[in-house]
Amino acid sequence: MSMPSGQKKAISTSLHKFNSFVSGGFVLILALLLLGGCVSKSNFDDMVAKRNNALENYARIAVERDALAAQRDQLATEKDQLAVEKDQLAVEKAALLQQKADLSKQIQEIAAQKAQAEKEAQIARAEIARQQAIYDSLQQVFAKEQQQSQVKIEMLKSGIKVNLSNDILFPSGSALLNETGVDVLKRAAEELKKSPYQTLIAGYTDNVPISGKLMDRYPSNWELAGARAASVVRLLESEGVPSPQMLAISFGENSPVASNETPEGRKLNRRIELILRPVAIEMR
Repeated sequence: MSMPSGQKKAISTSLHKFNSFVSGGFVLILALLLLGGCVSKSNFDDMVAKRNNALENYARIAVERDALAAQRDQLATEKDQLAVEKDQLAVEKAALLQQKADLSKQIQEIAAQKAQAEKEAQIARAEIARQQAIYDSLQQVFAKEQQQSQVKIEMLKSGIKVNLSNDILFPSGSALLNETGVDVLKRAAEELKKSPYQTLIAGYTDNVPISGKLMDRYPSNWELAGARAASVVRLLESEGVPSPQMLAISFGENSPVASNETPEGRKLNRRIELILRPVAIEMR
């Protein structure tokens, strides 16, 4: 504990008075003894020297005591500073531990995200491989028809599209499959049964209006295209393609792929498209 400055000053004054008193009293006593003839000159000098040595030792001890007191006060101050630093270090340690916990959590989250991304990538790669296998198989099955421009197979971002010309499926103005169409669709069915995806069967016509007796059965190209798509669905279903896997739709004369101003363009627009879409179907 540090001594107040007033107390230190009081002690120093008292010591000074004490030293003066001792020194004066000691000299007076020695003088009386010397005058009384009880002490020789040499003994007097020896006693004075001892007195001076004692005073010097006392003064030195007082200085050392004050120095030790100052050191004690300094150590107390340093102790207080160390206590403050210890508290600061404890706060910093707690903050570092929290940061470590947060980083550990982030690392775990990143690892989980990485694992999920890898899982999704594996699924995507497997999906691409499956679509590629179906595409390659369809290419082999319809190699002859592709050479004759009767079938066109495309790999799309949304799946696989098989474009079938109406000429190999239906007689003109009819929704009844011909012999060639039955053969083509039976071969297509074998490939579709390998696919777990939804198959969209879309019917298209040219823009020539329905006329004559056909209007009784097909009032417009909507009905004709829809009837042709339905005929394809029924044939595929009879060959074992699951009904929930298929979806028939009519586009009528809409969405042409060529100009309807020429016979060649109208021929291209009359078509059936089988679109294999990577949409999983729940079988019931």
